[in-house]
Amino acid sequence: MIKEGDYALFFDERGKKRLIKIRREGRFQSDLGYIEYKDVIGRYYGERFETSKNRFIWVLKPSLYDFIMKIKRRTQIVYPKDIGYIIVKLGVKHNSKILEIGTGSGALTTAFAWILSKEGLIDTFDKRCEFIELAKENVSKVNPEAKVNFYCIDALKAEFKNEYYNIAFVDIDSPWNVVDRVYNALKPSGRVGFVLPTYNQVEKLLPYLDNKFIDLEGVEVFKRELQLKKGKIRPEFRMIGYTAILITGVKTIV
Repeated sequence: MIKEGDYALFFDERGKKRLIKIRREGRFQSDLGYIEYKDVIGRYYGERFETSKNRFIWVLKPSLYDFIMKIKRRTQIVYPKDIGYIIVKLGVKHNSKILEIGTGSGALTTAFAWILSKEGLIDTFDKRCEFIELAKENVSKVNPEAKVNFYCIDALKAEFKNEYYNIAFVDIDSPWNVVDRVYNALKPSGRVGFVLPTYNQVEKLLPYLDNKFIDLEGVEVFKRELQLKKGKIRPEFRMIGYTAILITGVKTIV
């Protein structure tokens, strides 16, 4: 049942989507007409509502994908197509202890928080305080009870607990500068991930991983949607191609 303060995905008959926080006062307005928010409260996700112009909007329960694609952003984000791979490859689960260096707008932080129970935690660091505040807002939408500690500090100056984290993820311009610190913060056999925009950066990073991380893998993840029209199913002409390179590895004891 939908309550005041809940988030809902308004999906209209043309396929357009809007992520909305339900309030007692006000209305959802579009060119298809409006729906009063008070008429949505107490109803169920999945129901269809008729607008003031006799058009239809479905009120759906948002998925993690919806939250990530609709988050407020001031930086390039890690996209769902990459996030899914990261979560599976690094083995994120409900009680993971995660170190994140480079919070940005918090898309990946949000995905991690979605999975965590009260037994898990995220320590996330960014030297830009305005990014930290934005990420806090985005994470609060999906799991306000998740234990996420936000630190506005350069990771090179931060103090990390030794052999404390199961997982570390790095998304900064010069990740090689924090490799030793990440290595010390991870538990033995802990997993690390890096996101890099260029091949030159990958080439520079790899020597820093030698003798510290094994099972190294580098991938690019591509996504191509299909046109789902009866009798005309085919790939769309446009696709989300290159976004970043993902490097993953496992800590070994040296």
